[in-house]
Amino acid sequence: MGLNNNQLKIIGNINEESLQEQKEIIDIKFQNITYYKTNGSINIGYDKWVSIDFLKAMSEMKKLDWSKFNHIGFVNHRTNENVQFIRKRKNYWYADVPIDGGVNWDGYVWGTYSDNKTISNMMRLFFEEVEWFGILEWKMRRVKQNGRY
Repeated sequence: MGLNNNQLKIIGNINEESLQEQKEIIDIKFQNITYYKTNGSINIGYDKWVSIDFLKAMSEMKKLDWSKFNHIGFVNHRTNENVQFIRKRKNYWYADVPIDGGVNWDGYVWGTYSDNKTISNMMRLFFEEVEWFGILEWKMRRVKQNGRY
């Protein structure tokens, strides 16, 4: 029993859709993003290179205790971008991006304050590896010796 022309067209469309889905899966970028944090007694060092995805990042940020000087940061090793946060209140964050960070870093950052929703939107763009820096209004600052801003 053979297939008629309509059945062949349907099979052809299904195969084209499957191929397109496979191409889209292949086009997804490998994310080489790690994080570091201090949250009370929990400390994950910058040098530990613990991988993270967007959903886990949002979960970790939500759990960050704002009653103490805790922080969390994310490094995209593919794009060489770094952004870090201090949760100041339930819906208020300090964010910064180190300027020319590394061994000889002189303490300058782009810093800003914002709310949960804006920070979440910015982080989504950071993880999608699209332009994220322009979503916030940054000011150049210098970190004091004690690490406070």
